Amino acid sequence: MDDTLPNAARVLEWPRLLALLAEHAQSVQGEEKCRAPLLAVNLAEARSRQQETTDMVELLDRGEPMPDLRFPDLRDIVKRAAKGGELTASELWNCAVVIAVLEAVVGYAARHVMPGSALGRVVEPLRAVMRKVHPIRLAIEGAIEPGGSVKESATPTLARLAQHAHELKQTMRERLECMLHSPTYREVLQELYFAQREGRYVLPVKAEMRGRVSGIVHDVSVSGATVFLEPHELIELNNAIKVAELNVEREVRRILHELTLLVVSHADAIAQGAERLAEWDCLHAKAELSRRLQCHPVSLNEEGRVVLKQARHPLLVVSREQVVPNDIIADETVRVLVISGPNTGGKTVALKMIGLYSFMVRAGLHVPCAPESEMALFTRCYADIGDAQDLSRDLSSFSAHIVQIVQLLSEANREEEGRGLQGMHTMQTLVLLDEPVTSTDPEEGAALAEAVLCRLATFAMKVVVTTHYRTLKELAQTTPGFANASVGLDMERLAPTYKLFMGIPGKSSALEIASRLGMDRDIIDDARRRLHPDGHRLDRMMADLQLQQQRLIEDLERARRAREEAEQAAVEARILKAKLEREESAVRKMLRRKVDEQLRQAWAEVRAMVDAIKREQRPREVGEIKRRFNEVEERVKQIVTPTDESVPVEQLDVGDRVEIAGLGMRGSLLERPAGKKRVRVKVGEGEIMAAVSNLIGLPRQAQASDLSPTVQSSTQGSPFRTDRRSLEEENWHVEAETVIDVRGCRADDALDRVVSVLDRAMLNGVSTIRIVHGHGTGRLKAALHDYLKGSPYVAEFHLADRAAGGDGVTVVKLL
Repeated sequence: MDDTLPNAARVLEWPRLLALLAEHAQSVQGEEKCRAPLLAVNLAEARSRQQETTDMVELLDRGEPMPDLRFPDLRDIVKRAAKGGELTASELWNCAVVIAVLEAVVGYAARHVMPGSALGRVVEPLRAVMRKVHPIRLAIEGAIEPGGSVKESATPTLARLAQHAHELKQTMRERLECMLHSPTYREVLQELYFAQREGRYVLPVKAEMRGRVSGIVHDVSVSGATVFLEPHELIELNNAIKVAELNVEREVRRILHELTLLVVSHADAIAQGAERLAEWDCLHAKAELSRRLQCHPVSLNEEGRVVLKQARHPLLVVSREQVVPNDIIADETVRVLVISGPNTGGKTVALKMIGLYSFMVRAGLHVPCAPESEMALFTRCYADIGDAQDLSRDLSSFSAHIVQIVQLLSEANREEEGRGLQGMHTMQTLVLLDEPVTSTDPEEGAALAEAVLCRLATFAMKVVVTTHYRTLKELAQTTPGFANASVGLDMERLAPTYKLFMGIPGKSSALEIASRLGMDRDIIDDARRRLHPDGHRLDRMMADLQLQQQRLIEDLERARRAREEAEQAAVEARILKAKLEREESAVRKMLRRKVDEQLRQAWAEVRAMVDAIKREQRPREVGEIKRRFNEVEERVKQIVTPTDESVPVEQLDVGDRVEIAGLGMRGSLLERPAGKKRVRVKVGEGEIMAAVSNLIGLPRQAQASDLSPTVQSSTQGSPFRTDRRSLEEENWHVEAETVIDVRGCRADDALDRVVSVLDRAMLNGVSTIRIVHGHGTGRLKAALHDYLKGSPYVAEFHLADRAAGGDGVTVVKLL
């Protein structure tokens, strides 16, 4: 049935769509490929071509500027050169332009196209060709100017000859200037200028004064008043200039000949490069058309499954501002889809759209429908659309259509036999019939159309047919493998809606449309009375079904929009929540820093006061100061720490995560705190004894994500970081020594924590601190050591023994 393809392409207006595609091509060869694209013959090939277009669309959507794809057509040039013809400088320059465009595309692809992708496989042959023809471009550009003239520097010989010719011409101009201003020529010259005739320098002499100057006349003005004369004293110099120019021309011809031979020796590669560039240009045009029509790639299959969502006819998209999208569902169980409804309602548009889509997916074009759509691959297409009357063969419309259907059935039989021999089970043929078996007796025509469709349904074909025959609508409603669809009519305005309804037959509405077009009301009423009662009831039933389905579709559309609005509102709410949480975190961080600073200052003042009181031996006042400071600290803790961020101590169990107030450390409980004053807490790889009153239970959700045993940064953990504890000395006791783990902290945060711990340690008489900073890059360790060198609290510090952590741990002894 391949011979039916050109006819199907014509009636489906495939050439119009290809002309639209060609508008986006930049080269002559690219435009030709757009007007005659290769059509895929199998599923793998069709998918590959569609993926190439998809990759190109994604490339264009990224906004990367594409190289200019305008390049000259070299086919005639290369053929003539291969037959021994000499190429001109401009023709050679065109060869260089093509190679330059080729190199630009390859360079662009190297930067932006993923190797191994569908688009990358298109570029690979370009790269291979480029390596062959690159020297040709260099040779041509070294000898030819962009305007198409040979450079004087093309060869040393040409440079020398050109320089000699220039010198002679300069000598000639100087001599002519002297002659123009000499008394001898002042009276005989028509005007004070010199000219060239036949490549020789001449002077404009008055006709009546010609006898006063000896020389050769080369030309006479139109009026005859001036003769252009070459004086005898210029003949030898003119001869020398002519010889010099001939020598230059001879060298130029030699250069052009050598470059022509170079092009001929790589003619196949140059032609192949231009061909590949044209393919790239065509692919670029496909991507641009896809963006223009708002198309998408669709899933492809060989089972005859057609599931088109929000489909639009591509030619209507470019010619109308608003196009009604339609869903067309005809899966692999549907052999025959019958589309009915009023005239001018869009039945034939839907029919042609399915046919055009079958061509588009084979050509690697995206189709204007929703991305979740699916299209079958039909490698053969038969279309009987429009008036087939053939006066040359003395065929009426009816006869012409019957001849085509007979041919279709005959070829279908042969195909089916071939499929049986080959064991093929795929549906590869699409048949489109617009109003089959019309222009005859309606009853006989309907019966014949029904029989034809039943026969076609036995073949591995997808048949889409439009009709007004009631019996075909009933057949599609009651026969397995058949399905109904209809186009809508607004009964209030008696205007087509162009909306397609799947599963419901359509009412032709001939009387209503005739009334809208101005038919006499009495005639309409008379026709209505003549209708068979059963047919009239069926029409009303179909109209009611269409109205109900239209309402259902509108309800579904409203529900879809409501769902999208709800989803959008949920997204906006999540974004707002995240923003508020970030702002709250920032405020808490700032508050914590202020509180930390104030508490450190307070600690320094308390320590100074305690030292002074100890020297004066007033221990009672020391306890009072500690008690009052502890009260202030607890109030600050209550203000800064949200009540719902911690778990009560009595609810904590073994394994729960806790923060040790004052140390800014986190760890896991090794024993239940209920009824105890101190418990063991695992911090990092070690464990410490911590007062139960200093424990802050972390929320369960925080425990799931708190995987690091290190001290948290200022934006993590409890908002009250460093000073959340009582000032009583026994509550801070950690037996022999205290460990602070600052691995993973920034230097500023680590120093804040170390300073806080040193303050506490000095106040409570702790003699040794172990700072776990890890190995890392060494920057954190260096920053800590710089601080410890100048700290008034530190007596000495050193790295721990290898068994105790080595250079990842610093041991600090306090004064």
